[in-house]
Amino acid sequence: MDFGSFNLINRRVPGQAVPQLLHETVQQIQAAEQARFGTAWIAEHHFSNYALTPSPLMMIAHLAAVTTRIKLGTAVVLACLYEPARLLGEIGYADALSDGRLILGVGSGYQVHELARFGVTLDQSREMTEEMLDIIERGFANGEVEFSGKHFKLPRTHVSLMPVQAGGVPIWLAGNSQPSIALAARRGYPLFASGFGRDVASLKEVRRGAEEVWRGEGKGIDTLKFSTLRYCFVTNDKTEARTFAENARYQVRQSHYLRRGQMHLPGAFLPEESFEGEMSPEELMAWNPIGDAEMVAEKLAAEIEAVTPHHMGLYMTMGATPHKSAMRSIERFGADVLPLLEKKLGPLAAIGV
Repeated sequence: MDFGSFNLINRRVPGQAVPQLLHETVQQIQAAEQARFGTAWIAEHHFSNYALTPSPLMMIAHLAAVTTRIKLGTAVVLACLYEPARLLGEIGYADALSDGRLILGVGSGYQVHELARFGVTLDQSREMTEEMLDIIERGFANGEVEFSGKHFKLPRTHVSLMPVQAGGVPIWLAGNSQPSIALAARRGYPLFASGFGRDVASLKEVRRGAEEVWRGEGKGIDTLKFSTLRYCFVTNDKTEARTFAENARYQVRQSHYLRRGQMHLPGAFLPEESFEGEMSPEELMAWNPIGDAEMVAEKLAAEIEAVTPHHMGLYMTMGATPHKSAMRSIERFGADVLPLLEKKLGPLAAIGV
C-alpha cells in the first residue's frame, strides 16, 4: 500500500487569495513527493468555496512540470460533465505531460446544484458516467472508438494521444454507495471510499459493505483494492492539532450542507452550519491520525491492520490551515511517521500483497 495527499483546495475565508492558495497547494504536493507520498489527488467541484479546482486535469498538467516521481490523480473527474472527445484528448495529454504518472479517478457526483448547471440530474449522472467509462476504455484499448448510447454519441474517432502507460491509464472509482461499489466490482477498478472522519469501527463497516457488494457481483474479495480517505496532521502542539481538527469539522459541515440536494446556493461562500450528530474537534482528533508522530503512526497502524487498505488518501490541509503548518506536517509525515510505521508493520509495499 501507499499514501496519497488529497487536495480538496477549499477556501474558508474571503481573505484567502485564490492564486496564493493554488501556489501553496503546488508547494505542498512537491513536499509530499519528497515525503514519499505515492500519489497527489486533485478534486473537482464547481461554483462554491468547497473546492476551487473546476478542472483537475488542468491542475495535473501544471503539476507534471514541477514534480518528477509522485503519481498525479483525479479524485475525481466528474465524467458526466464532459464531452467525450474532449475528455479522451485531455486524459491522453495529461498522461503524456506527466510521463505516464496519471491516475484517472472517476465519480458520478452528489452535488445537485453543480450537476444542474451542466444540464445533468443526479438520476442521470451514474448512467452517463458508465457510458463515459465505456468510451474511455474502448478508445484507449483500440486507438479508436465509435459509440452510441442513451446519453453520449460519438462517430468513429481516432485517438491521437494514447496513454504512455503500458495497459493504459489506471482507472479508480470513488463512492460509498452500493451502485458505485458494484460498478467498481464489475469493471475491476480500485475503490476509493470515504471514512467520513469517523472511527476505525466505522471504517471497518465501510469495508465490510464493499465486500458484500463485491461478493454479490460474483467477485472474489482478493480482487478488491480498497482505498480510504482520512484527515491527518502531524504536530506536537495540541492547540495546532485542535485547530486542524476544527478546520476538518468545517469541511464536514460544508459537505453535509451540499448533500441536501438544493438547486441553488446562497452565494459562492457557503454558510458554516452545525448539524445534529456532527463530530466535535475532539472526536475528529480521537478518531483520525492527528497529533504527534508517534500517535499518528499508532493510529495509522491500527487502521491498516483493521482494514488492510490498498491505499490511504490523507487530507493534510483543510479550511484555513496555515500553509507553514501544513508544510511542517507533510515533512514530518515523511521524516518521522513513515519510519515508525514501517518499524511496526514492515515495508508498506508488502501490505495487502
